[in-house]
Amino acid sequence: MNTFIGYDVTNLEMIADHYEAYIIDLWGVIYNGHQVYDSAKDVLRNLVSRGKTIHLITNNPRTSRENARILSGLGLTPDYYSDIISAGQKTLDLLRSGILMPERQRPLSTYLIDDIGLCDWIDDANLKIVPDVHTAEMILSIHMDETLYTPTPFIPLFESAIQLGIPHICCNPDKYVMKNNVKMARVGVLADLYRALGGTVFEIGKPHPVMFEDIMNLHKQESILLIGDSLVTDITAAHYIGVDSLLVTSGYHQEEFRSASRLNSQRLFKNYGVCPTYVCEYLSW
Repeated sequence: MNTFIGYDVTNLEMIADHYEAYIIDLWGVIYNGHQVYDSAKDVLRNLVSRGKTIHLITNNPRTSRENARILSGLGLTPDYYSDIISAGQKTLDLLRSGILMPERQRPLSTYLIDDIGLCDWIDDANLKIVPDVHTAEMILSIHMDETLYTPTPFIPLFESAIQLGIPHICCNPDKYVMKNNVKMARVGVLADLYRALGGTVFEIGKPHPVMFEDIMNLHKQESILLIGDSLVTDITAAHYIGVDSLLVTSGYHQEEFRSASRLNSQRLFKNYGVCPTYVCEYLSW
């Protein structure tokens, strides 16, 4: 992989036969949270017809089954992909198996940050939600007010929790996502704040390799292409697990790429410290 190059491709068909397995980010590549992109759906259709394995991956805190249900409602049924790996499902699996917080007895007293009720797997994870952080054994962050561009209102809560030695589990390392061309906050900013204040944080999701363990056990590294719209989570993840990557520039980094010349694009990659193998504006066939 050439450092800070990122070869331009106009469509995936140009390189499709170089790979047997695809790890494809959902938000910003396949859909925008409300509708599936027609061009991306066409890509999935063509990959399936060529016998490729497609792993959809997302930092969404819902379970894989719930993500599949939502996608089916948008017209993307399971015949378009092999499986879905979500941050929510991975967090549930790690809690349920005892790999996460193994020293604590269940049910775990949990202070939940989830302003819109996305977390539907509390009972499955054997958690007991408590209203006061002083009685909690951990903080679990799922979703926050999207319009809150500074997490400072959480400082008093977090300082109290840190004094008690309470760890913070962040079930979505994303800091922001693009929603209707507007940046919306995600709980990754809370994880950063908690860490900056001196607290212990466990982040479950991209770019952390734990999200890819099952996939990497199925395929050779050189047979995999990871497709995403974020240098921070997707392309960094590809670097961590040693696979080629394709950056879709119309998603998370759209503002940065909109005015960027080719030279400035290379500077952008250098600033982030990672570079994709390939670059395209939209995922299309």
